[in-house]
Amino acid sequence: MTDPALTPAHALDYLRELSADIRSGVVLGPDGALLAGPEALAAAARDLVAAAGDAPEVHVATADGNVFAGRSDTHAVVVVCGRLALPSLIRYDLRLVLADLVARKEAA
Repeated sequence: MTDPALTPAHALDYLRELSADIRSGVVLGPDGALLAGPEALAAAARDLVAAAGDAPEVHVATADGNVFAGRSDTHAVVVVCGRLALPSLIRYDLRLVLADLVARKEAA
């Protein structure tokens, strides 16, 4: 996509277009501020990103579904998916969106 106009809200929309398995998600700023997505997920997303330490990606699988998180220096994206989500594709999509968000920040 590589679109410098990609906003955090558009990033979530784009991820949902790429995968029907994504149920919800949030975009956080480097300070953990909620930039897009439901407030109800923000605290859990912050906790997950913090628990990941220095890991750039996280995947948590449960009986009900999967949670994926990816981060860059400027954003963290956390998405909640169904049980049948393909981990490699979701992680790839997260990397693409994070790169586009970084490009947007650098262009600003």
